[in-house]
Amino acid sequence: MGEFIVSARKYRPATFASVVGQSAITTTLKNAVMQDQVAQAFLFCGPRGVGKTTCARILAKTINCTHRTPDGEACNECESCQSFNEAASFNIFELDAASNNSVEDIRNLTEQVRIPPQGAKYKVYIIDEVHMLSQAAFNAFLKTLEEPPAYAKFILATTEKHKILPTILSRCQVFDFKRIQLNDIVQHLIYVAQQENIQYEEEALRIIAQKADGGLRDALSIFDQETVFTSGNLTYQQIIENLNVLDMQYYIRMTELLYRGDIAQALLTYNEIMEKGFDGQHFLDGICKHLRDLMVCRSPQSIRLLDVGEQLRNSYLTQVQQIDVNFLLQCLDIFNRCSGSYKTSNNKRLHVEVAMMMICRGREGKPESLQPTTTTAPSSTAKTTISATPPTVSKPQTAATTNIGPAKTDMPQNTSPNPTTTTPASNPSFRDLMDDLKTIPTHQEEEKKKSEPDPITSQEDKTDAMDPATAAHYCLVNWEELIHQYGGKNLAAISLLTDKEKITIEDHVITFTVSNNVAEKSIREILKTLTEGLWEKTGIRYEAEFVMEKGGQTPARLINPDEKFQKMSEINPELLRLKKELNLSIN
Repeated sequence: MGEFIVSARKYRPATFASVVGQSAITTTLKNAVMQDQVAQAFLFCGPRGVGKTTCARILAKTINCTHRTPDGEACNECESCQSFNEAASFNIFELDAASNNSVEDIRNLTEQVRIPPQGAKYKVYIIDEVHMLSQAAFNAFLKTLEEPPAYAKFILATTEKHKILPTILSRCQVFDFKRIQLNDIVQHLIYVAQQENIQYEEEALRIIAQKADGGLRDALSIFDQETVFTSGNLTYQQIIENLNVLDMQYYIRMTELLYRGDIAQALLTYNEIMEKGFDGQHFLDGICKHLRDLMVCRSPQSIRLLDVGEQLRNSYLTQVQQIDVNFLLQCLDIFNRCSGSYKTSNNKRLHVEVAMMMICRGREGKPESLQPTTTTAPSSTAKTTISATPPTVSKPQTAATTNIGPAKTDMPQNTSPNPTTTTPASNPSFRDLMDDLKTIPTHQEEEKKKSEPDPITSQEDKTDAMDPATAAHYCLVNWEELIHQYGGKNLAAISLLTDKEKITIEDHVITFTVSNNVAEKSIREILKTLTEGLWEKTGIRYEAEFVMEKGGQTPARLINPDEKFQKMSEINPELLRLKKELNLSIN
């Protein structure tokens, strides 16, 4: 049995044509060699494992080849090519700048540059990880790099271009290597598997390519590892198990459950994912990518952005035909926000589960606790109270009446119910999620709007306004929605208005029972917006009255100095005698 050689070395490209995924760069270099216009210095930069050092070696080998092919490739037969292939060339030097980064190392290099090539046209210096050179070493290298001998060529390679001095960059031809495309990596892995007589499933190789994240060397290293694990039979199930990748079928199933509003099965599926060792962040990232891919599938123009195999592509196309776009956008928004606040959550599992519950709730309709009470239409009684047992409040005869009726303005119409959910106090981000959820109409709500007549009058025609009894009934059913919709950020006023027992609607007047002046002031801050919204919803211009409840704080009134002195003298009669003896006046 021969010595094992890793695939990254065994199948390392030896010609420009065999370089994977960098056709623009290899074509430029090959044309430069064919036209004899090779620059004095090159800088190859890009992510790891994309072919920088490989292209540097191919270029060094090709420019010294004495019998190049018509298409500009090295012949692999001449003395120069043979010595390079055997790593015995005296004209090609490789320097690792990570371990040779001092000034002395660069001085030794410049001394070697003075010696002409032996039996070749050029001396080529390949400096890998050049960004590791020290500041002094860079400065020592500048002069040689700017004015080298005609026979000297420098090829610098780095993964961190931003660390290279601008004076070095200006003296080099810069080539930016890109991450290798997924399909290119898959095709190369298929080629290697066929050469090694390894059984494979294309979906398994695609998972390996995705895990490599654009690096071909990483992909080949994972390929070797998985070949040993599977004993030469690369299957999809074995690969996702060993590489800790969640099967895409989980995301497809979870999307179906959320669309059906099946909370129980969705939670059980998520529990199954957790038991397989995947955390919530992994699930959130995966479901967001899956939803994004479903959005991509909706248009024939964008479907090419889908980086999956043929079998999975068909599954996506089948599922996207059964799901409406509003649901996808709603899920993307909620899961994206949930992912952003996942790390700061105290109960991470509950954080994800509440997000799923919110989506399911929108699909299965309003919960029973939020359903409006089924009652017959209110009779022509002029007064409707928002409490079952309203308190008996005696109105003072001098109650102040404020007309809040606004001029006609364009207001957004939103008749969707305002669901409320109890959320953990330590997780305020879910309140934002719920507020956003209110503005996204669900599929069932859209269907309901189409099938049922809308009782709300439009802005263009206010002549068909509701009668007072119907309007009061509408406000009774939707009061909590209205105060949240038009209360803005005034949480104090919203909290006060939630107490329905202290609010009474009679004809065109809303009476608020308050316990003190501070409560009245808070309600007045949102009163104009609230009555404006009621006018848009019901077509009735409401006025507002405030009544101080029994035992509450009486309205404050400024008193003059005489009244103040009178009260003080009642407490201390000696003040009257003092005022009289000293002939004092009260100002």
